Amino acid sequence: MFNFSGSLTRRDAALRGVVAFALGLVFLIWPGVTIGTALVLFAVFCLLDASVAGSQLFSAGRAAGDRVLQVLRIVVDVGAAIVAIAWPGPSAEVLTVIIGVYVILLGVLELYASTGSLVKSSGGSGWLIAAGLLSMVAGVLLVAWPNIGAVTLAIVFGAYLASYGAVLLISAAAAPKGATVPDPVT
Repeated sequence: MFNFSGSLTRRDAALRGVVAFALGLVFLIWPGVTIGTALVLFAVFCLLDASVAGSQLFSAGRAAGDRVLQVLRIVVDVGAAIVAIAWPGPSAEVLTVIIGVYVILLGVLELYASTGSLVKSSGGSGWLIAAGLLSMVAGVLLVAWPNIGAVTLAIVFGAYLASYGAVLLISAAAAPKGATVPDPVT
């Protein structure tokens, strides 16, 4: 049904690993700032999206139904921005669940990718299985306890990112020169 035959060059895997590891360290060192920044960026995105939708509201050639949908979009965007800023605690809990589901799905993809023939022939299935299991454990913890608080979310996700980055770096270093590293997301 699905064919996970993609791979990364050693350089791309190392770069991806460095970015994940560095972001993980940022989350671990400054957890409060990280979650606060994520919520503020989400609110800014919502407000910018609302302003773009508002500027398109009265453009020529728009049907009345399209205008109504644009108004609804503006209301949802502004409402989401207000909620994220006015109630950061519950917003962080929702963000926790979204990140948890994302990490679980990524883990499932990595485990599925570890069964591919390209992965087995390159000898990288063990690292992919480790990354998949790590992803799933971190995701389940985040979904199971979304009220763990913003700081704990940042610490758990930071530890996940740093570990995931380290796994990618080790996988890239272990791959023979000119070989590829399995890409779990393609």
